[in-house]
Amino acid sequence: MICLIAGNFDEAETWASGQNLSSDEYFYPLDENDLVKRENFHVIVIGTAGHNVPVTWFNKFYDLAQRRGRINRI
Repeated sequence: MICLIAGNFDEAETWASGQNLSSDEYFYPLDENDLVKRENFHVIVIGTAGHNVPVTWFNKFYDLAQRRGRINRI
């Protein structure tokens, strides 16, 4: 599973389509609660992610994604 952190859903979907990923191979987290519900995934930051939010918020969100992604990874 791949977590796509992007500026918006369309940007994430376009990138995933370009990589020939099916919708069950990636997700675009809408908020922190969406990340907390998941585990065992890789994180990819694409496009304009972080451009329209404070750096501190982006760093916190990215850090949370990395920590959640490592849970139950073999």
